[in-house]
Amino acid sequence: MKSSIIGVIIAVVVVIIIIAVVAVTYHPSSVKVTPTNTSTTKTTSSPVTITYWQAYDPSESTVFYNELLPMFEKAYPNIHVQVTNVSLSTPNFETDAASHKAPNVYYDSSNDEGLLYTGGFIVNLKSYISNSSYFNQFTSGTVAAESSGNAMFGLPVNENSILMYYNKQFFPNGIANNTNALISQLEAINKTGVWGIAYGLGSDYGYRFAAWLPGFGTYIFANKTTGSVTLNNPAMVNALEFWYNLTYVDHLNAPLGSGSGVAGATGLEGSLFESGKAAVIFDGPWDLTAYVKTLGSKLGTAPLPEVSSTGSYFAPLIGSEGIAVTAPIASGATPAQLNASVIFAQFLASPEAELLMYNGTGDLPSDSVALNSLIAKANTGTLDPAFAVAENMTASEFSPIEKGILEQEDGHTSPTPSTPQMNYWYSGVADAHAELGLYYTNRTISASDVATCLQAFISSNSTNVLSVCG
Repeated sequence: MKSSIIGVIIAVVVVIIIIAVVAVTYHPSSVKVTPTNTSTTKTTSSPVTITYWQAYDPSESTVFYNELLPMFEKAYPNIHVQVTNVSLSTPNFETDAASHKAPNVYYDSSNDEGLLYTGGFIVNLKSYISNSSYFNQFTSGTVAAESSGNAMFGLPVNENSILMYYNKQFFPNGIANNTNALISQLEAINKTGVWGIAYGLGSDYGYRFAAWLPGFGTYIFANKTTGSVTLNNPAMVNALEFWYNLTYVDHLNAPLGSGSGVAGATGLEGSLFESGKAAVIFDGPWDLTAYVKTLGSKLGTAPLPEVSSTGSYFAPLIGSEGIAVTAPIASGATPAQLNASVIFAQFLASPEAELLMYNGTGDLPSDSVALNSLIAKANTGTLDPAFAVAENMTASEFSPIEKGILEQEDGHTSPTPSTPQMNYWYSGVADAHAELGLYYTNRTISASDVATCLQAFISSNSTNVLSVCG
């Protein structure tokens, strides 16, 4: 997901230490929707100020400050929102929570919010929104990502997973949907001096790598989202070997390494893909606008392929960023501030707000009605959001691009575990970077050694690197 997972390591440590919608009237021009659920929280008649920490990228910030915030303040003139831009999973949240100065409303990735909910820092929104059917408006994958048992700790404001972006000039007959055929296509492309794939192994702390496991028959946990850790097995080894071979034996994937500055449109992967030096990249809807701007009608999208040897598809994690309301013990909120915070959260998660954000950024809505409106327009070739129009793309040119993204989102994905142990997957992969390097580049340890290391680390529920990983 778009979140910076590297901050999870800090959040895990700090949490352990501390523990010891409204109906608005504006619609984007090309995607209109009739609201089905409005805020179930009473408005406030007296002036109240709340604080909001967000981590929007530049395009999201433009939509928020120019459109969403003015709309909210017009609808609720008695609620004033003080906004601060922060990094996701900021340690300042936990530090401020200890002194009851955390923000009233918080935007973050679902896995970070799950951790904060377990720590008692954010509320169960089902306790503050009286209409239980309200939560049915969101897609099942985002509800699963933003919930724990019967509790809902965040209102999802988008939906995302990774998929294949590709440059259509290298695939004149379309891109293959199984690994054997795709590898054949990539081999032909490589002969022209272009990398088949730009993928930095381990560069995103487990988010992208989780997609490869189902293709070989396993998940991080035994029951997909719960149960024992299931990484020390042949499927995990096969996933590791698959990428080793594509990178260092077949030389189809650029050996970009790992760490910050590698993944996504702004990293090394993106620089190769956008400059025409790589044919395929794995990324999510959050970088769609960047690729539309650089590739235009040459941009293609498709779901991740089926693994020919197993008959199973690669299945990326589907998740979201969400709006969480901070518990009074962490924010010091008064009842009026808490009420206003829930109103604001519901506004940001409304179908109108999500469609406005999509229209300017490409962030897919998590609201089912809003998402279905995009699907209908993509299927009929009439989808023309503002960010595509700005690049002189017609609806008939852009619709197939969005359709490929939607096919991945609605097809072969894996639910994002909301268990706090999921954070050890992210931090475990981060701490195993040295081992991944020893395996992928030096070949001094085996894929089985890496699988054993991660299995032990995540099962330990520890923030210390185990000796087997050292």
